[in-house]
Amino acid sequence: MTARPAQLESRPATKRSSRWAELALIPWFALLITVVPVAQLVWELGRGEPIQELELFRRAPTLERLQSYERAIEDNSVVGEAVRKRCQWLGLVALRSGNDKAVVGRHQTIFYRPSLDAVISSGFMSDPYHEGHPVDAIVAFRDSLRRHGVDLVLLVVPGKETIYPEWLSSRYPLAAGPPNNRDLPIFLAELERRGVNVVDPTQALWRAKDRGELYLRQDSHWTPQGLDIVVDELVRRLPQVQGATRRLKAVPVEITGHGDLYDMLQLPALPSPFEPQTVVIRRVVDVNTGEPFEPDPGAPIVLLGDSFTNIYSLAEMNWGDHAGLGEQLALRLGQPLDVIAQNDGGVNTARATLARNPGRLDGKKLVIWQFAARDLVVSNGEWKRIQIPND
Repeated sequence: MTARPAQLESRPATKRSSRWAELALIPWFALLITVVPVAQLVWELGRGEPIQELELFRRAPTLERLQSYERAIEDNSVVGEAVRKRCQWLGLVALRSGNDKAVVGRHQTIFYRPSLDAVISSGFMSDPYHEGHPVDAIVAFRDSLRRHGVDLVLLVVPGKETIYPEWLSSRYPLAAGPPNNRDLPIFLAELERRGVNVVDPTQALWRAKDRGELYLRQDSHWTPQGLDIVVDELVRRLPQVQGATRRLKAVPVEITGHGDLYDMLQLPALPSPFEPQTVVIRRVVDVNTGEPFEPDPGAPIVLLGDSFTNIYSLAEMNWGDHAGLGEQLALRLGQPLDVIAQNDGGVNTARATLARNPGRLDGKKLVIWQFAARDLVVSNGEWKRIQIPND
């Protein structure tokens, strides 16, 4: 009984200590909620940019505008970007963690997550004839070209995870062969049944792995060696097309860099856990003039493609220029070539560009259409029926 009064007397003291602790936290909380918008405001004023916080009051608030404003605040926050980049760097160094676009593999490699997901996802051939399905769009495009007297050859490019699954896991059974989406063989068989000429270089790349690395370690695209393997396979399968000859030669150029997947990690300016990679591209130039190869709209062959076509062709991709798929194909064929390619253009942009300018098809005998195998899954439902109109 004598201890009870002492216990009762200690409670007010405990409450007072707790109250002082709460009061002491108030300035820190106020600083926390103030420093982010103030830092953003100072940054915007210093760069002469419009004040983002005022955008909310420029138009009548709706749910869509409020959500858009919230996303803009998150995406453009200078403090948020600095914190995100450092957290990404720490997670990469400590846990080899990537993000929603990039998967960190073994041996300093990075993989494109949508491409990896396309391989391990469910099939895509349950209804190949509905609008938006790749089979429906491909057959319609082939038929449209036929009406112009032009043949079609498809080039379906596998992702890095298909050729190098061992870079993702040491437990992958290489004897099982290259991993693909389970419906890819059905897709290829259906196009063969419909009379579409398809080149799938997967097996050629798989067999050539002992000849050097065929895909860039921190980029989603092939190396110059991998590109050469694909060009060899493509030329072997192309129909004969007669055209003007052109004397071209390849000039080796050494290029060092990381790649698009490395950039997707959005790392801060801190020591990188990844070493850059050096490759030797083959820049294609005219033998007589020394000028680099340029696409020729009057050539009898046109190549439609995406970033796999543009890699080594466009300097802005940071892997050199005039050395990509179009250039190497022209070099092997010894004749001019037309090229229509756009990065991130999906499966419709190159065809739509050609359809908007049907005169570019004049004199053409062959269309080579390159696309990434992942788009069969990732873009399923988005493949448009694109017809080439008559002049």
